[in-house]
Amino acid sequence: MSPAAPPFPRLLLCVCLTAASLETFAGSDFVPLKASPALSPAAPKGQRMEGPNQVEADRLEGIQNVYFEAEGKVVMRNLREQVEADWIRYDQAADEAHARGHIVLTQERDRLEGSELKLQLTPRLGSMKDVAYALHGKDGGLMRGAAKSIQFQGPDRYQMESATYSTCPANEQDWVLKMDELNLDYIGSLGSARQVHVEYLNVPILYSPWLDFSLDSKRKSGFLTPTYGATTDRGLELIVPWYWNIAPNRDATFTPRLMTRRGLQLGGEFRYLEAHYGGELNLELLPNDNLANRARYRGLIHHQQQFDSRWSGNLNYERVSDNTYFTDLSSMVSETSQTNIPREASLAYEGGWWRGSGRLQGYQTLQDPAATPLSDSQIPYRRLPQLTLSANRPGLVGASSQFAFSSEFVNFAHPGTTLSEGSRLHLNPSISMAVNTPYSVFTPKLGWYLTRYDLDNVAAGDRSQTRSLPMFSVDTSLFLERDLAWNGQNFIQTLEPRLYYVYIPLRQQASIPVFDSGVSDLSLDQMFSENQFTSVDRINDANQLTLAFTSRFLERSNGMERLEVTLGQRFYFSDQLVTLPGTSARSSNTTDLLGQASGQVNNKLRLSGGLQFNTDTNQIAKANLGGTWRDGPGRLFNADYRYTQGNLNQIDLSAQWPLAPKWHGLTRLNYSIKESRLVEGLAGFEYNAGCWSLRGIAQRLATSQTTTTSAFFLQLELHGLTRLGPNPLDVLKRSITGYVPSNQLTQPDASLSY
Repeated sequence: MSPAAPPFPRLLLCVCLTAASLETFAGSDFVPLKASPALSPAAPKGQRMEGPNQVEADRLEGIQNVYFEAEGKVVMRNLREQVEADWIRYDQAADEAHARGHIVLTQERDRLEGSELKLQLTPRLGSMKDVAYALHGKDGGLMRGAAKSIQFQGPDRYQMESATYSTCPANEQDWVLKMDELNLDYIGSLGSARQVHVEYLNVPILYSPWLDFSLDSKRKSGFLTPTYGATTDRGLELIVPWYWNIAPNRDATFTPRLMTRRGLQLGGEFRYLEAHYGGELNLELLPNDNLANRARYRGLIHHQQQFDSRWSGNLNYERVSDNTYFTDLSSMVSETSQTNIPREASLAYEGGWWRGSGRLQGYQTLQDPAATPLSDSQIPYRRLPQLTLSANRPGLVGASSQFAFSSEFVNFAHPGTTLSEGSRLHLNPSISMAVNTPYSVFTPKLGWYLTRYDLDNVAAGDRSQTRSLPMFSVDTSLFLERDLAWNGQNFIQTLEPRLYYVYIPLRQQASIPVFDSGVSDLSLDQMFSENQFTSVDRINDANQLTLAFTSRFLERSNGMERLEVTLGQRFYFSDQLVTLPGTSARSSNTTDLLGQASGQVNNKLRLSGGLQFNTDTNQIAKANLGGTWRDGPGRLFNADYRYTQGNLNQIDLSAQWPLAPKWHGLTRLNYSIKESRLVEGLAGFEYNAGCWSLRGIAQRLATSQTTTTSAFFLQLELHGLTRLGPNPLDVLKRSITGYVPSNQLTQPDASLSY
């Protein structure tokens, strides 16, 4: 005769969902768009689990089919939950349960306590007084709170009076979310709260007289977290975004940004997602920059379209008002380092083993006012249009054969007046056949380069040009291994020699203009390519052999790679005479010697390095050396050195390291030895109190050859609720490889040893 338990599982989620929804008022991370409900069927609602109920008590009495009364250590349970109380009475005619004393409801690890419960079970009408709860979140964190009372107002409808929420320990509630009234309607998936405020160290820091929100993870319109900061170029900054949830598959964010030195900037973003297309629109407008004394703007459009299973399209367009827009108004390296902003519209077709595409591409080129003006040759050509067709067909003339075909037609246009313009048609068919054994691969290949140019702004005799070049290559690899014992451990050592021969006859190409070709950086990957140039305005003559050796050391017990070493060099059997304008032909019969190595020295230290050595001059052309030391969660040190003869000489150090219990230090130093200047400097701290964290970061960043900017971040994170202040996490993750926020570390740092 025991009653069915009330639907407490939903109630256990209510305050937690309210706290999460506060991020709509106080801030949230990036929220992805969802497909429109019209585009996909709704998920079926979950079934409630009902099971046999049991009642245990020191005293149990009643009349069958009328009532029962239990007293003394009363325990009532079903498959989902358990209710404990000092006294419980159930009247079957009224379908009403009363409980008094110390009432405890548990479901798995979640716990709800109260002093009195009165509930009509079928209509779900009643109340519970003096409520306290402890809930476990999806991430394992513990959430606590209380309420003066809970009113059950029907199936899946609740009202809480004087409710609180926190993730702090019960005896150290450094922060708490308080609400005078909380209403939850799971039928309508709506919630509302009155007189909502957050206290931090007993000081109110956030307040809203009214808050309404969704209970089913749907996005909700409202203000996001105001962010603030300070930089030397822009002064104090305050950003107050407002989010508009237009539909499940459409939203917009309006972002006013007040900069004390430059003025008020207005920003907006609109996103959309449909079954076959999606994209975003962005606009930033500074009507009057107080320092530059002019209006400044940025506009951006991204659109992707899937017309059917084979046809797709893209549109990407971006424009800024002036050359220094990013260096003046942004602190992101990805933006301040831009010189050419690409714009393009493309259309592609996927035909299985063949594919085609077409695009229009141009650029906005930004000129650093403090640098030497860019010449026409430093400004990229526009492709108006570019058409490509390619194919890959295995087994065309044999099971191990591979037929490949690539082609391109481009019409090149240039905004300058001194360079040639015109069109280029390029065809490159090839066929290869791989001969495989358990220990080797032998792959001969035949190909042909066919190119035609139709040019403007050149001498009359050079307007139409053609070039035809055959190509032959052989790629051979061996895979050898042996057992090796060293320092008490058993290893497998591999030896993997590789030979790659290429022959391409000489064709004079000096009269052909250079539209989009440069010399590829020498690397181990590039050594095994046919052409040393980045595009087809130049096809090198070749009679050359690349020889490389790779050796790996693998632990026999688990296959872990402890060390990998590779050496490689290219040998020329004839002079290579095809060059770019303004460059001289190669004078050596070998390339520089290349080497690279990487290894897991032990469980804490990983090292890697690379070397490019000129064997003619006995000088280092390029070098890099790096290492990472990980001594447990939050104990990280990175060191890198990069050198390029005549161009680059930098050291780069970064670390995340515990300074004391709960404290972590954060730093990065990227210094140019060649230029004697700081490229990027960062220093800061993190304090993790368990239920809240504080991050303070100072950053100095070179935005151009002669200018720098400084930024300051101070962020308070209330775990399980929201973040307040300018967000340094993106800067930290980019600047410190391997950085993890201290509140996300898998182990605490309380057991520090010094």
